[in-house]
Amino acid sequence: MTAEPRGLHAPYSDAVLRAIPLGALLVGEDGRVVAANPQFATVCGIEGVDLSTGASAEPIAEAMARQLPDVDVAKAGALRGQFVRKAALRLTDGRTLRRSRQPIDAGDTRLGVLWLVEDITDQLRYEDDLHRHIDSLGELARDRAEFAARTSHELRTPLATVLTFCELLADPAAGTLTVAQREYVDTIRRGAQRMHDMADGLLHRYAQAAGAAPPAYAPLDPGPLLARLVADATPLATRGGVFVGLDLPAARPPLVADADQLERALAALLDNAVKFTPAGGAVTVTGRLSEDDSADSPGWEFIVRDDGIGIPKEFHEEVFTEFVRAPNARRGPYPGTGLGLSVVRDAVRLHAGTVTLHSSEGHGTAVEVRLPAAGPPGSGPA
Repeated sequence: MTAEPRGLHAPYSDAVLRAIPLGALLVGEDGRVVAANPQFATVCGIEGVDLSTGASAEPIAEAMARQLPDVDVAKAGALRGQFVRKAALRLTDGRTLRRSRQPIDAGDTRLGVLWLVEDITDQLRYEDDLHRHIDSLGELARDRAEFAARTSHELRTPLATVLTFCELLADPAAGTLTVAQREYVDTIRRGAQRMHDMADGLLHRYAQAAGAAPPAYAPLDPGPLLARLVADATPLATRGGVFVGLDLPAARPPLVADADQLERALAALLDNAVKFTPAGGAVTVTGRLSEDDSADSPGWEFIVRDDGIGIPKEFHEEVFTEFVRAPNARRGPYPGTGLGLSVVRDAVRLHAGTVTLHSSEGHGTAVEVRLPAAGPPGSGPA
């Protein structure tokens, strides 16, 4: 009768192995079985092979080798060395096993080796199905983005034509309109402008998702960009009785940024501020060097502040999600798609910056965007 390996107690180890959900085999340093649980034979498909204490491990290795395709059973003894690391092996019956070999030591003395075997066939099948579903969802998302971008682009041309003719009809040179006719033209213009703005927002949003060009980072002076955005917003703001002001420092170090992305984000903030501010209110756009002393490098801070309807505090996170609008915005006469702040969020992430919202319902809104002057890591000057 073979002596039990020193330090391994068969009754105790047998009880422990039976409690393990995986197939488990404990082999002593002399190459003989110390203990095995019933799951081992079932998982490996080697029912009938002697797994009793003291039995040689070589027949077990041979039986397991027969389950593998293109393995020389005569060299099954060499198979033991393959269990030093975890491996997923496909068997001839179509199943896949994950097998590992873990040395059992007591100080400097090697007592034996623990073999663990798990059938992962269903797990791999589930993972394959999951990857297929993810790929399908990704393809659907791309199709949706392409469709939305294409449709938005096609809508903008006829809407621009409608707006142009509205301006021509309102021009006194085209003839005097009655009060009712002017109201009709104004109604058409407002509706067309609303649809044009929505189509424009969808186009920009989904053009990115459909595979826009990578960011083009380059040094720029934010001053002229802000001045142009404020100049563009002033006519509409003036018609609504809203004052728009700009505050910029005289000395302006360059900011490394993607000009298009930055312009889109700041324009979205300014458009929102003007849209949600009632007559008699004011919108202030501020660009300045960051005053955060804890920052590792200098940065730029852009603040767009308004006297508008504000955003309820419980919606401060949600409004940065696509198509989400605060309840007071949905209730009032404020057209929009709920894409503006999501555009800001994406642009800020692209520049490794932060965006902070300060607002409460009925007390205006201030949005702070902070960007590192050197651009995101790895961008560098163009």
